[in-house]
Amino acid sequence: MAILTYVYIFAALFIAESMQATYVPCKSGPVPASVSIVGCSSVPCNLVRGTNVEGRINFNAVSNAKTLKPVVNVELGTIHIPYPLPEQNACKNLVSGQCPLQKGEPATYLLKMPVEKSYQKVSLTIQLSLVDENNNAQVCFRIPANVVD
Repeated sequence: MAILTYVYIFAALFIAESMQATYVPCKSGPVPASVSIVGCSSVPCNLVRGTNVEGRINFNAVSNAKTLKPVVNVELGTIHIPYPLPEQNACKNLVSGQCPLQKGEPATYLLKMPVEKSYQKVSLTIQLSLVDENNNAQVCFRIPANVVD
């Protein structure tokens, strides 16, 4: 009986920890060391219309990279929409590390993504990758979210 109690406690702690994640891994690609989105402690994140989503993505370069570019796709059900960020040179948004990155080097990317007032209130999933000059992902993650007022 005591073993069963420990199993239940472990399962509850595991579920609680997993529910506090602010991202989910991509289906393929290197996962970040951590993701911190301002105002979001668990998914889905609420993205407030008329504001900017800001966050820090900590990752380790999976290979040498001279340049980095953010590639963002928004998923609305089965529809995938490319979402170009205002700053296409992700090297400019590194707050730790700098381009060129060496394999294994830690870096932190500062995400700034506008949520326009005109956007519809919907549930969606945002996938963000930072890709190098060879179009290889250095990091990839997904954020389930709701656009809200």
